[in-house]
Amino acid sequence: MSDRDTGHTLAELQEARAEVDRLRELLRWRNAKAERPEAGTDCIVILGNNQYADATRYLGDGDWSTGIISFWRPIGPLPGGKR
Repeated sequence: MSDRDTGHTLAELQEARAEVDRLRELLRWRNAKAERPEAGTDCIVILGNNQYADATRYLGDGDWSTGIISFWRPIGPLPGGKR
């Protein structure tokens, strides 16, 4: 294998690793008390004591103020690019 082939393979591996890291971040559950999504983010949420999951859109500063939501994560891209 030439140096050029080795460099190309290394670049592909680095790109793949960056994609894996991006997907892991997308799937990571966040503590709602410590970290809030950006306004307009579509989320999956876990409500109180991890008993119920629901989907919602984060509307900005006050809509989670009741403390009912304990964890959240963003919903990935939806089919057809729809929100």
